[in-house]
Amino acid sequence: MQQILFIELLGGIGDVLIALSAIQALGRSHVRAKITVLTFAPGGSLLEHDPFIERVIYADKRNVRQAIEQLLFEQTFDLIVSDTNYDRIDQLIFDRADRVVSNLWRSPPPNQFVSDRFTEILLSEGLILESAILPPKLYLTPEEYQAAREKLSGLARPLVVLCPDAGMKIKRWDERNFVELGQRLEAAIVVLVGSDREQAAFISDQISNAKLWELGTLRELAAMLSQADLMIASDTGAARVAAAVGTPTITLFGPSWYERYGQPKPHVNLQGYLNCPERRIENFTMQSCWYSGECPIADWATCVDEISVDRVMAVATQLLEAQNI
Repeated sequence: MQQILFIELLGGIGDVLIALSAIQALGRSHVRAKITVLTFAPGGSLLEHDPFIERVIYADKRNVRQAIEQLLFEQTFDLIVSDTNYDRIDQLIFDRADRVVSNLWRSPPPNQFVSDRFTEILLSEGLILESAILPPKLYLTPEEYQAAREKLSGLARPLVVLCPDAGMKIKRWDERNFVELGQRLEAAIVVLVGSDREQAAFISDQISNAKLWELGTLRELAAMLSQADLMIASDTGAARVAAAVGTPTITLFGPSWYERYGQPKPHVNLQGYLNCPERRIENFTMQSCWYSGECPIADWATCVDEISVDRVMAVATQLLEAQNI
């Protein structure tokens, strides 16, 4: 195969990184192929400088089909892989290459990570080698690493990053839990400023030796996370960025299911309220809390709050000790 197109249009930063293991496995399995990735900004910027990817093309979220049609008009491909079928994408790419894989999410079991499902399907299709399947890796430049080190200069070790923000309020751990955790950790703390600046500032103000980090570009964030010893985050794309630069993570899950959307060891995925009767593992967007933003079961705002600070603290201590820090 000489030309491979990977269509990743699920929309989230985390989705790009979920697909990255499959993209890089294709690159390792077809060393002479040129891989094009069609995706959205800003997540696609994380794929820059990747040795397995020839080019990244950005689609307009308002007109996905036009972006695909334009690309297929301009270039022919030997293999097209898409991780989504919405907007009849599967019909659009059907028969437009020698091989087309239009659904990487077929009958998934509840205890298999999405990223593993992608590579398993490509393996079953004979499109990748088993030896080519590795955890996703982000490639940063020496200049990006150096800039991050300079911005973090003066902070002690271990360095722990807290990410209290998430795309939806129902996925956030209570800010008071982050405060208590930061106060108990014997570490320098970096608090990420996301969409809720006041929340991040409140947490940072309550923790001595804490530093607020403005998100900036995704690549700047990735470089900073590469310098950390641990990241503790709500279920959000930033946790996947940290893992992809080699930083251990603890991710806190509530509405979404940790055995499907979590990350492999040494990363730790903690699930709130394991036996929630409202949870729909096959499709968490069908849960009532997803639309209301409120938990219908208990007094907490979200089942993420069922995860105690003691539980997170115990795991954090283990992960830091494992690094001899």
